[in-house]
Amino acid sequence: MLLALTSGQRVQTLASIDTKGISVVNGAIRIAVNKTVKTSGRGRPQPVICLPIYSEDCAICPVTALNQYLKMTRPLRGDITSLFVTTKPPFKAAFSQTISRWLKEVLKLSGVSCKFSAHSTRHSSTSAAHRNGVSYDLIRKAAGWSEKSSTFARFYQRPLVARGKETDFAQAVLSCA
Repeated sequence: MLLALTSGQRVQTLASIDTKGISVVNGAIRIAVNKTVKTSGRGRPQPVICLPIYSEDCAICPVTALNQYLKMTRPLRGDITSLFVTTKPPFKAAFSQTISRWLKEVLKLSGVSCKFSAHSTRHSSTSAAHRNGVSYDLIRKAAGWSEKSSTFARFYQRPLVARGKETDFAQAVLSCA
């Protein structure tokens, strides 16, 4: 889930990550995706996911989670170089459908409505990045959209619908009930 949210990539791209493409560069994790994905084509760059290593003050660090996942799945992998492996024997590379199911399950366990899909992580992360001042160009590049793409503006960047009082969100988050 952290990789989906912090990369803005399609599930197909996440399923295409090979452990051989993961490297540490300038205090960040760089994940080069070398398999053919939806946006692959002559003259088009392959997706590259860059994740900063967050400070120890940060409660959730995708890089720490990724390293822990790699460490925990090492005994299951054998010759499998795909980042994501299935959770039941015989262990094998996880396909897009499996990763989508995992993401949807995390959304469900988080209390997010079942009307959202694994692809909703792409909507959420790109819109959150824009709300926090990230430029359209950087969002397009991170999410794998072309320079001329208007996909984000047309379909992803959606305004939040305000309902209830301003304090409802904070009260819901801090509620012990």
